[in-house]
Amino acid sequence: MRFERRRAVSVIVATLILVAISVTAGIIVYVFVGGLAGSLTQNGGQPVTEKLQIQSYTFELSPGACACSQQVLEMFFLNPGPAVTKVSAVYFDGVLLTVSTPFTAATSLSTINDNAYTAPTTTLVNDYTTGTCTATAGPSGDLCFTSATTKTSYSVGDVGQIVITFSSAVTYGSGHTVKVVSTTGATNVFTVVSGIAG
Repeated sequence: MRFERRRAVSVIVATLILVAISVTAGIIVYVFVGGLAGSLTQNGGQPVTEKLQIQSYTFELSPGACACSQQVLEMFFLNPGPAVTKVSAVYFDGVLLTVSTPFTAATSLSTINDNAYTAPTTTLVNDYTTGTCTATAGPSGDLCFTSATTKTSYSVGDVGQIVITFSSAVTYGSGHTVKVVSTTGATNVFTVVSGIAG
């Protein structure tokens, strides 16, 4: 009789120990998976290895006689590391823009809506006059770039720019979201205000 009681008590104790181990293991797995899922979903499904930081922007650019304030958004980005990032897509308020090479000829803004031009920081956005892209006054509504060089790859420490153009002025003071996506799917989201330099 005593032997059977001891055996029953041993079985109960062993069962309680197994239940406690199972519950502890379940909690550990839950915390690990929850933390991993949270970190991946906050960064576009990618581990945090690629980043772009906005250094400054102007949404009031109107060079020369362009008269195009709130039609051009110029943004400067820095890659703080730890990995190289390559821009593959740009969105403005959820609309996919056409990633394009800067142009040096006079071009009317009315014909280049929803474009995102990637360029080095040395490239200037100017008005167009006398056959060259200069900072002097050209036709109203036209602009150009001082170089047709594109920049989509950012090494660690690199700075570059993305210039977004619109066929008509964006409402002054309105807030907008710009999303820059890399070739690996890493996303960087920024908020800008029309008519403001920040």
